[in-house]
Amino acid sequence: MTDDPDRPADVHVRTGDGTPVPELTDDLLSELLDEPPDPECPFIVINRGGQEYIQTRLLADGVYEIEHRADGSDEQFQMYTSDARLVRDVMWAWVDEDPWWHDAVAWYRVDPAVAEVQSVLRDFEDLLGGVSVLDGIQATMDDAMARADELLAMDIDELSAEPDESP
Repeated sequence: MTDDPDRPADVHVRTGDGTPVPELTDDLLSELLDEPPDPECPFIVINRGGQEYIQTRLLADGVYEIEHRADGSDEQFQMYTSDARLVRDVMWAWVDEDPWWHDAVAWYRVDPAVAEVQSVLRDFEDLLGGVSVLDGIQATMDDAMARADELLAMDIDELSAEPDESP
């Protein structure tokens, strides 16, 4: 997975939609970051070992969120940048196990409560497997609110005249 032929291939990469990347190279990582991501799954996740990972997510405003966690640690760290080249450099240095990725960037610890909420949300997304229950609820609520607006806009006299009309 790296340019070093002596290094074991213990790095696993997948895009946000779960598609695995069989062989990661510096050029491929650059290409993945240069292509506009799927707006539903704007992630690139690289992991090594049990729980050690680094990932990036392109936010709606064009800023990248990079997050990492060391194996055996519950602590997660993040940074934000609009520089796609910095994202590539940090992620590739992580893959190559070059300490530059950790030392050259100002990482911020993710609050454990926030990390727990994010974990639960990811678990729900995985559990639902693409089924969007909330979209259906939102559409129903939108319809109900539109009908309520129509009823409120009606003249009170119209409402009272309809049921009592008799010959």
